[in-house]
Amino acid sequence: MLRHRLFSNGLTAQAALSYARQHPLYKALKDLGRLYKTEYILRYIDQPEIRESVEGMLTKVEHSNKFSSAVTLGNNQAFGWQTQQEGQIADGCKRLIMNAINFYNLLYLTEKICGCATEPEREDLLKTTLQSSTHTWHHINLAGEYDFSELVLPDVVFDLEALMQFTLPGNIRRR
Repeated sequence: MLRHRLFSNGLTAQAALSYARQHPLYKALKDLGRLYKTEYILRYIDQPEIRESVEGMLTKVEHSNKFSSAVTLGNNQAFGWQTQQEGQIADGCKRLIMNAINFYNLLYLTEKICGCATEPEREDLLKTTLQSSTHTWHHINLAGEYDFSELVLPDVVFDLEALMQFTLPGNIRRR
């Protein structure tokens, strides 16, 4: 059956893992995995671009985790909920707050980029923005009280019509 390719890769791997550790197929797959791992490690050591890419992704993940912890206040960011549904609601609220902060940051950055006086200044700000993250929360008072009454809300914070017309130039690429 294997010769006629009637099994998927997942079934083949599952069958190989079910064999005894001395089985030749198990040993061959394990050695193949070691070769791939060794080749990747050597490329990681030899090529600075790969190291930068991996370190950049790890930094973004760590920053995202810190952002999530900052939004979750109290009890060392661990809550015990009565039911699973309450936990899901709390997690959804946390994600809503994080997305609202990200959305605000994107609107703010887009408005700053649109407001650049010169093209070199605009391209420089674009490159800097694309190399950074919008998971920034230090400018938001997460432990404060908010008043959403009509008396204190500003009329217009962002010019959404102008921001909707904004497009990235073709020569700017995300890292």
